[in-house]
Amino acid sequence: MMVSSEQPSAGSSSSSAPPPAHTTLIPPSSNRSRKLPTTPEELIDLIFRTNSLQDVNEVLVPNLQDIADGKLYENVVPKLKAKEIKEYGERALSCGQDDRLYTIEDVQIPNITAGLTYIVSARLHVYKQTPNLYKANLLDFAIKLCDIGDARQFYMVPPQRVAQLAWGILRLAQHLKKTQAIIPPLQTLIQKSCTSGHFSGIYPAYLEACLLVRDFQAGLFVLDQVFLHVRSAGSTYLDILTYYHHAGLISSALHEYGKAKQYFISAVSLPTTTASAIQLASAKRAILCELLDTGKRISFPRYTASTVNRVIDKNAGVYIDLAKEYEGCRWNAVRDIAGKSEFANDCNRGLIEEVLKSITKRRILQLKEIYSRMTINDLVARVGPSGQETVETITAILGEMITSGALNAVITPGSTPANSIVSFHEDTSLPVHHANSNVPPVDRLSQVQYLASELEKELSDMSKRLGISTEYLRKQANIIEMSGGGKGKGSGKMDDFDQMMAAEEFGAGAGGVRGVGGNQADMGF
Repeated sequence: MMVSSEQPSAGSSSSSAPPPAHTTLIPPSSNRSRKLPTTPEELIDLIFRTNSLQDVNEVLVPNLQDIADGKLYENVVPKLKAKEIKEYGERALSCGQDDRLYTIEDVQIPNITAGLTYIVSARLHVYKQTPNLYKANLLDFAIKLCDIGDARQFYMVPPQRVAQLAWGILRLAQHLKKTQAIIPPLQTLIQKSCTSGHFSGIYPAYLEACLLVRDFQAGLFVLDQVFLHVRSAGSTYLDILTYYHHAGLISSALHEYGKAKQYFISAVSLPTTTASAIQLASAKRAILCELLDTGKRISFPRYTASTVNRVIDKNAGVYIDLAKEYEGCRWNAVRDIAGKSEFANDCNRGLIEEVLKSITKRRILQLKEIYSRMTINDLVARVGPSGQETVETITAILGEMITSGALNAVITPGSTPANSIVSFHEDTSLPVHHANSNVPPVDRLSQVQYLASELEKELSDMSKRLGISTEYLRKQANIIEMSGGGKGKGSGKMDDFDQMMAAEEFGAGAGGVRGVGGNQADMGF
C-alpha cells in the first residue's frame, strides 16, 4: 500500500520513538484531511500513485468527488452559485487540454479506472463547448475505459458519476454520428457497475441509444427489472421518467403493447406536484397501447397526481376521444379522428397506424363471439372495411393472431383459400405464448418467488422506517386534521386511500416532490 508523502514528516519529531506496529496502514482521518490537488499535474499524479483498492476507496474517490463538488472554490469565490461551483469543479477534473491521457497503455487502465472515470466524464461535459476537443479520440478512449476498466473500481465510484460517463458517451456519439458503436460498451459498463434491483442512471442513457439506432432487441437488456432501491443510485427524477418512457417505446416497437402500457403508466403515476412533458407524452402513448392491448379505454392509477390528471385532460383530448370511439366500435369515427395532425405532431403516427390495423383484428374477435366457424370468404365479407381486405390479408392476420395467442382458432384448408374454414375455440383451451418469452415456466416461477420474498423483506423494512419517519407522521397528522372534528366539509366521506392522497397534496408545499419542468419543456430525449 502506498504511504502518503506527509506521513514521514509527521513521525520525524522524535527520532527515538519506536516505529508503529502496523506501518502499512494509514488512519482514515489522515486520508480525508489530505490537501486536494489543485493542478492537473497533481491530480494525475494522485491517480497514478493510488495503487491499492483500499486507497482508491478511502483516498482517491473522496478527493475526486470533493473536486467535482467544487470544494476547491467554495471559499475562494464565495458569491458563486452552487451550479457555477460545480462547473468549476468539472473544469478542474478535466485536467486541461492534454491529449497525452489518451496514450495511456491498456494494461494501466484497470489500475486507474476510478480516476479515469472522473476525468473522462468531466471532459465529456466540459469539452462540449470546444469543438476542437470534442472529437473522436475522446470517444474512443471513453469506449476503451468501459471495455477494459476494472469492475471493482467502477463500483467504488458514486453511481451518479458513472451515469454521467454513460450520458456523456451517448451525447458525443450522437455528435459524431457513431451511436451504433456505443451499444456494446454501454452494455459492458452496465455489467461492471450496476447491481440487480438497484436503479441506475445508465439505464435511460442505454435505452436512448437503442432507440436512436432502432436496435429494439438490444433494449431488452435492461428491461423486465423490479427496482427495490432507487435513491441509493443518486438518480434524478428525470432519469426515472426517461427510463420508463423509453422502456415503453422499446416494448411498443416490439409489439408488446401490454408491457409498454405498464411502463408508460409507471412514468405517468410517478409522484410529483408539477406535471412533466414526459408524463404527458407517456399518457398519450399509454392510451394508444391500451387500445392495442385490450381495445378499451385506459384508467390511470388512483395515486396519479391530480396535476398530471389535469394536464392529460387538457392536452390529450383527441386521444381520449379516439379511445371512446374505439371502445364503442365506431370504426368510421375512429378513422376520422386518426387523421388529425396531433398524432403526427406527437410522433405517434406509427402507433396510430397500428391502431387502424387492429380494427380488423377487433372485428374478428367480435365475430368469434357470434360464430363458432366460418369460411375465410365469409369472414372477409363481414370484416373487410369497404372491401379493402382480401382473402390473403385476412388469412395473414388470422395466422398472426393465432401465433401470438390473441386468438384461439384452427384453420382447416379447403378446396381454395377462400373456402378454408376457421374454427373458433374458447380462450382458456390454449395458453398464450409471447414472442419474446424464452424463459421456461419453472424459471419464471422461481423468479416470481424470489421477487415476492424480496418485496416482503422490503415492506417489513419500510414499515419499521415509517414508524420513526417525521414526514410520515406529519402526513398522518394531515389525515387526522382533514377527517377529524365531524364538522369539516366532506369529512367522513373519503375512504382511507383518498384521505392518504389528499394528505399528500395538502402537505406538498413543504418537501413535496416537484416535477422536472412546470412548462412541460423537459422532454429529455
